[in-house]
Amino acid sequence: MRKLLEFTKLILLLIITNSCTSQLEINCSDLGEENGLIRLNGESFTGSCLTYFEDVPSLVKEKRSYRKGLMHGNWTQYHPNGNLFYNSYAKKGEIHGKYTSYHYDGVIADKGKMKKGYKDGVWEYYGTTGVLYKKELYKNKKLIDEENY
Repeated sequence: MRKLLEFTKLILLLIITNSCTSQLEINCSDLGEENGLIRLNGESFTGSCLTYFEDVPSLVKEKRSYRKGLMHGNWTQYHPNGNLFYNSYAKKGEIHGKYTSYHYDGVIADKGKMKKGYKDGVWEYYGTTGVLYKKELYKNKKLIDEENY
């Protein structure tokens, strides 16, 4: 019984170690593109990468996630002041799921849902003071209704 418990701990440790090392987080400039896939050293890339502002190279501009060379996972970009610019999710190479962007001061600019790279459902747009000024309704990749406030 004791050996089984030790063996189980060892297997669990190997699984945790393997999952942590497969989530690389590198500079996106180290990646290349080939045949529509993002690659690192000739292999399809899985993990996260960071981009930086040119004038402040220590400040993260964007964090991107990939799985098997395709956009997959959380994507975030930041304004130069460090505030969040947008937050989105990608799945199998396309933006898919909740999407929110923000004005420079952190106030929500717009929010909605993406479906396989296209706006879907209700999208709301806000001015720099946080006041809702427009709603749009998308269905089947098309704008079908718009309401201004």
